[in-house]
Amino acid sequence: MQMFIKTIALLLALLFLPDIYIYFMYIVKWVKSGLWRCLFFLPTILLIIYMFTIRIGTAAAPDHQHAVGVFFIIFLCICVPKAMFFIIDGIGHLFHVQLLERVFRIMAMAASGTAVLILITGYCWGRNHFVVHQQTFVFDNLPPAFDGYRIAFFSDLHIGTFRQGNEKDVQTIADLINAQEADAIMFGGDLVNYQCAEVYGFEQQLSSLKAKDGVFSIMGNHDYSSYIRYASEEEKQADIKKLEAKQREFGWTLLLNEHSIIRRGNDSIAVVGVENDGKPPFPSLGDLPKATKGIADGTFCILLTHDPTHWRRKVIPETNISLSLAGHTHAGQFKVFGWSPVKYVYDEWSGAYTEGDQMLDVSDGVGAVMFPFRFGAWPEVNVITLRRKAP
Repeated sequence: MQMFIKTIALLLALLFLPDIYIYFMYIVKWVKSGLWRCLFFLPTILLIIYMFTIRIGTAAAPDHQHAVGVFFIIFLCICVPKAMFFIIDGIGHLFHVQLLERVFRIMAMAASGTAVLILITGYCWGRNHFVVHQQTFVFDNLPPAFDGYRIAFFSDLHIGTFRQGNEKDVQTIADLINAQEADAIMFGGDLVNYQCAEVYGFEQQLSSLKAKDGVFSIMGNHDYSSYIRYASEEEKQADIKKLEAKQREFGWTLLLNEHSIIRRGNDSIAVVGVENDGKPPFPSLGDLPKATKGIADGTFCILLTHDPTHWRRKVIPETNISLSLAGHTHAGQFKVFGWSPVKYVYDEWSGAYTEGDQMLDVSDGVGAVMFPFRFGAWPEVNVITLRRKAP
């Protein structure tokens, strides 16, 4: 309840502070009618009414997530342009030079208009602009029989966001993955946003994923029911077990600190999967020694680990795993010319990274959480081709 109150207070502050600035700097000076002045606050008031009408505190309900997502998009379309105008125009007024004030005012209006266009584009088109990202990685130690081996990797489905009118997108994603005709399909975690019930009704689409060597999956931080309050710890653990069982019902090989061996004649590779291992407040349940126990020395390993910070914290110092596949960051769901604000949170946040003989590939993900929006960081399926380095 305390977190909910803090969230509401923050939203109200973000809405009203720019409004107060614009009102006293411009509305009072330019608008003479008291009625028209009051109408300036109408969008903010209507949004607040909508916020309480949809009961934002029940965001975790599977059939309620779409309404909450729409609220946040409307909130951003109103709040972000005003906030940008407030900041840029406010800087201009610090100079106390009329010409500079005009220049900054024009810059503020241009930035605000651009923000609205980006938000509308990201919501109406970007969130279901699914792309295939082709990647080729070369390794010295890849067994000859696996030269040219292809993996369709996807992560962060967050399936609850696709309810109420967007269900067809899940089938689109499944068809796109199957169309790659990869040797193996691998999923990097965050199947749901809050709880197992979100997958109900999508069983057919998720079960339709097929590959020669199967579908491998792991759990992400959202899959541990950490963002919803349960009556007891037993109830929470039961929901986690349901989600694990569901993935197995789909025909997926769920790896919980485990591994699976894929063979081609006398050659083999290991697919290793760990439970989520992130920095606080995210769950840290990964167990690399347990997951790799029994794998013969020198075996080429592919690690599925949801959180990319796991790579530098434990994978590099503790293992010789050649390729790690992660997600989690979504590339901030916003990327322009290769830049995203999420880069200030994560050292490895999008694409491929190398350290010595070890490589990490971070997917931008295919779904969206809370905000049904993507711009630049388009929802992607990564098709990875493994190549053996020529002598």
